[in-house]
Amino acid sequence: MRLINVNALLDVEKSISEQKEPDPRTAVLVELHGTALAETKYAMLSHCWGPPEQELQFKEMKKFIIMDERRRNEVRKRSGYKKILDACKQARRDKFDWVWVDTCCINKDSSSELSEAINSMFRWYEKSERCYAYLHDIDELVFPSEPDKERFYEFNGWPKWFSRGWTLQELVAPKDVYFFNQQWTFIGDKKCLANTLESITQIVGRILEDGLSSKRPCVAQIMSWAADRKTTREEDRAYSLLGLLGVHMPMVYGEGKNAFRRLQLEVIRMTNDQSIFAWGHSRETGWSSSFLAPDPSFFRDCSYVEKMDLDEFILHHKNEIPEDELRKVMDPEERLRTFTVTNDGIQIWLLLRHWRGSTSLFQTELACRSLSSVPRSITINVAQFKSKYFRYFGCCEAPLYEKMQFQQVFFPYQDDIHPSDFTFNLDLRTVFHDGFIQHHVFPEVKLTDGTLTLTDVNDCAIIFYAHPKRSIRFAVAFHYCFGQPLIHVICCEPPGDPQRCVREVYRDVRKDGPDKANRMVKRWSNSRTDCLAKHVHIPRSIQGVKVAYGWPSQLRNSCVVMIDVAQCTGCCDSTWHGWNGVGVFSLFVSAHDLIVCILTVRHRTHRVPSFKGSYAAWRYISCIWLVRGFILHAICTRRTWN
Repeated sequence: MRLINVNALLDVEKSISEQKEPDPRTAVLVELHGTALAETKYAMLSHCWGPPEQELQFKEMKKFIIMDERRRNEVRKRSGYKKILDACKQARRDKFDWVWVDTCCINKDSSSELSEAINSMFRWYEKSERCYAYLHDIDELVFPSEPDKERFYEFNGWPKWFSRGWTLQELVAPKDVYFFNQQWTFIGDKKCLANTLESITQIVGRILEDGLSSKRPCVAQIMSWAADRKTTREEDRAYSLLGLLGVHMPMVYGEGKNAFRRLQLEVIRMTNDQSIFAWGHSRETGWSSSFLAPDPSFFRDCSYVEKMDLDEFILHHKNEIPEDELRKVMDPEERLRTFTVTNDGIQIWLLLRHWRGSTSLFQTELACRSLSSVPRSITINVAQFKSKYFRYFGCCEAPLYEKMQFQQVFFPYQDDIHPSDFTFNLDLRTVFHDGFIQHHVFPEVKLTDGTLTLTDVNDCAIIFYAHPKRSIRFAVAFHYCFGQPLIHVICCEPPGDPQRCVREVYRDVRKDGPDKANRMVKRWSNSRTDCLAKHVHIPRSIQGVKVAYGWPSQLRNSCVVMIDVAQCTGCCDSTWHGWNGVGVFSLFVSAHDLIVCILTVRHRTHRVPSFKGSYAAWRYISCIWLVRGFILHAICTRRTWN
């Protein structure tokens, strides 16, 4: 560990101020190891880095004494140097001879030294006598007690220091943390400000007063502390948590978000804390290709999560587990207490139960609980897609089976299995031509130029259409589930409260998503089908909704969807039909292009068509192309899917 000799630096500064040349033999930076370090009392500076050109780096501090006068005076004017100098002055007042500052005490040009420093930093702060937290953006003489959204709008209403990733361990690890304003006036310490700090950081007061050694929180709770913190380098969001989680791993700058995945895998190898899988347990929409969280922000809802002892967990669910399954759970050979990490995923034994009406959707209980609600173990949803299981959020309906089953499941941790977004290119011109209007969209999503983009976070949307004169309504639900675009047509009249019905339809569409995604992937892979089409009758009317969509292989994350309203006797088949060749998809495209062409010619010859004439022309051409479709149907192979 490299430390600043407080007296040496202050003496050098005094000599320079008196226009005397400092002794070039003076050692400002000194390395201490082993027993010498253990017996040394030192202070640490915790601060927010300013612009790089204002900070004093290791090489500059090492050459500070032997610099020429012009260069040295330039360094002395920097805010970073003044910050170090003020920290040394405070250390001398507190009778400390040594100070550690991250800007100049680490040679960042050496990857091995940087890696050693990052892996050791939590211990260094923990062993320090005192930590000086310098709040450069506070000029008041008291610590802020209320958030100031106007002044600190970028940092959730609090000073910037509370928004940085590295300052988290600098708050938790030291036994004493003194806060100073920008004039280096003392404004409070960690223990006296514990209640205020708890409201700012969501770290319980017990941890702030006694540290992690008193009762170590679970992994999810520690992760939640970093949910809203930022770092300059993406990798540092993971590296800044090493000491808090008690793990060590090499630094690989340039790996991006993979650093946080490596951190979680390292935690899994060292502990059987299932709370690491509790991230996003309160989310209501979306899914994830990876069973591991992409970054700490996904643990935002885990501030009050605590680990359950496995014996306590089994006792808590004893009445929900069949007797034969209970013997498996309590059998040490079944490895309930261990996870197996492979190069392709995580193998783990869990208690699962099916959701009502689904063969692919399960609920599982984790050996952790949330103290902010009813003291019960946290449940998460998992969906089986192909041979693997993935996280699936939402779906609040009670499971079909009250009894749990003890199963070994395989969870992938690579997050690039499925594209994170999918775009539906909607062609609704014929719908609007027939007088229908877009009534509303649930939930509220933005439709831009007829395109609807869904993601693994917001994975479902329902668009409602209505005819103002005919009192006809229908809806089309779009769902993007595990890389599969799914479309549902809803033509039934909603009974009771319309808003409640909308929410129920939305929930049902999402609940059926995993089953339909499994069926859909088989349909696309086991046939040469270019598109799917279906016709759904609108109740109490002579019309039906026609929907067709294709998924060209060259547009992996988008598809074209065509919707039309046509006359219908009510005897139509509402199942999806798959077509080879041009099929139904060509019927939609070509018929529409012809009607547009005819209407355009009539407009250019100043013969503006009436609605009746346009409508008749459309029906006439539709009949022609319907005959063409039947011919194609006889030639091409048709597949019918539920």
